[in-house]
Amino acid sequence: MKKAGKYRQYVLKDFLCDAYFQDWIQKPDEEKNAFWEQWLQANPGKRKEIELAGRILRSIDFKTSSPDPLKVEASLNQALATIDGLQQQPAGPRTLWITARRWSAAAVLIPLLLIGALIFWRLKAPGRYTVNTDYGKISRLVLPDSSVVVLNANSTIKYEKKWDKNAPRELWLNGEAFFDVKHLDNDHKIENYERFIVHTNNTTVEVLGTSFDIRERRGRTEISLQKGAIRVLLSKTGVQPILMKPGDILLVDSANVIHRTSNIEHAMNASSWKEKKLVLSDPTLSEIFKYLEDTYGKTFILEDPELAGKKLNGPILIDSLDDALFVMSTALNISFTNEGDRIRVNFK
Repeated sequence: MKKAGKYRQYVLKDFLCDAYFQDWIQKPDEEKNAFWEQWLQANPGKRKEIELAGRILRSIDFKTSSPDPLKVEASLNQALATIDGLQQQPAGPRTLWITARRWSAAAVLIPLLLIGALIFWRLKAPGRYTVNTDYGKISRLVLPDSSVVVLNANSTIKYEKKWDKNAPRELWLNGEAFFDVKHLDNDHKIENYERFIVHTNNTTVEVLGTSFDIRERRGRTEISLQKGAIRVLLSKTGVQPILMKPGDILLVDSANVIHRTSNIEHAMNASSWKEKKLVLSDPTLSEIFKYLEDTYGKTFILEDPELAGKKLNGPILIDSLDDALFVMSTALNISFTNEGDRIRVNFK
């Protein structure tokens, strides 16, 4: 039986790229029908995306060719970028009418864009992808080499549309992302194209094949290595590269001051945001609020200075900002007053 929980955070492009969803649309049967009918009853807010994804997939004749699924997903990401703005529209009466017409047009447009992209992807002129995530949103990307990046909220990543075999695989990150890098080196002789490099404002991270999390916020870069090995070069000249092993956590600030620890559990927890959880090591409310500010674009104002040092142990659900605030309010007996972009915090 499929795990229904993972689909709750899916958006349109995730449904389009999901093999089980595709199989249901193309080859429905009693078991799959029962699963999706039950899931929709529990998640009625996703019905519009489910119906649109179904119309798109039904309009494509998959029997005419057998493209690489990774190229299909890359083409989908490019096609879906043309309607990203549609999902951000306010929900007034006139807007709903206009949006409905646009969704109908998009249902016709996306298959055409997708089919065209699948046919002509080799002929596209060189360029760079720029992927942005909104506050409170997470995006999963499949890179040209089949490596996977999960991009956290309020983050941006840039990379070349076509990776040259004579050049390293390079990306530029602003925000936070988890990387699961495909290992290309089979003979222990490192070729240029086998290098995988992530650039941030004050570090350059180079890997061969590994899983790690990079968080670049407020002038500070935090790198947590889960498996494999990476080499970190600092922007400050004259500083020797740092070799990291699994469990290492490296903090580098804007002045290139380095703090290094090793704790495999903490390193694994660094990417807990992928499961919509926040797991920090002995965090204060001040640290938690900084994370929530970066993720949801709100500003927290502490009415009592003693609040900053209070601590909250255990994971915090961050599926939504309301979930996180409810947990803290209940556990710490504090109150929140929402004032638009600002949230005031006080003791109850």
